[in-house]
Amino acid sequence: MLVAIVIVVIPIAAYVYIDEKPPAIVGQIVKLDVTPIHTEMRVGAGAQGVQGGMDTYDQLLITAQVQVRSQAKYPLYLHDMWSNLTTNSGDQQRSLAANKIDFQSVFVAYPQMASLKQEPLLRDMTLQPGQSAQGLVIFHYPMTKDQWDARHGFEAVISFTNQKDLVLPWPPSAK
Repeated sequence: MLVAIVIVVIPIAAYVYIDEKPPAIVGQIVKLDVTPIHTEMRVGAGAQGVQGGMDTYDQLLITAQVQVRSQAKYPLYLHDMWSNLTTNSGDQQRSLAANKIDFQSVFVAYPQMASLKQEPLLRDMTLQPGQSAQGLVIFHYPMTKDQWDARHGFEAVISFTNQKDLVLPWPPSAK
């Protein structure tokens, strides 16, 4: 019986080992910056001697410098980008990456982010075999910096047509 198991297992293991192929695309988040934005707005004009109130809004703009490299033998088409955040309570939140127009608007609306500006990683780009691409991706989350610091996980996801999604955890050592 043991001999029969060895005869079956060895060829299967050899096939898996020999036929194992590297992933079509690899990458990493090279650098990640978190910019908290706190906004206070007066709401309501008040009536008959009653003043209006203040409304506050906290948000984070996450800039991720992302690097990807094609290991495929055929062109790869970058389709979309988003991020997944796991809060300290275990809830999942998703943020689509800013599109090309919104990407530029972020740096106009928030001049404090000017030092972070780089060329964006663009949707709908083609990576030829062996080609690398690097660029900035911007994500938005309606939360405070303290909520970000207490998170359980964060990952950027790069989606390619007809390929598995490339999941890039932050920090990189997290799996």
